[in-house]
Amino acid sequence: MSTMSFVFIGLMLIPFIIFLVWLIKQDKKKNYLGIAVLIAAIIVAVIVAITIDAKFMDGTNTISNTQ
Repeated sequence: MSTMSFVFIGLMLIPFIIFLVWLIKQDKKKNYLGIAVLIAAIIVAVIVAITIDAKFMDGTNTISNTQ
């Protein structure tokens, strides 16, 4: 794994998972607020992944193109 992967896991993913666990435990009335936040985060992640993947598949934003 690269350094950026460790930064992402340490600074973004682990605190987000801890926040979701806390949010779901706080939801005593079972309004499923934590599940809604999780679904929204998954949707945003999928959109970002598709957008970035499309840019790299296009070939205009790759490092090998800078020769």
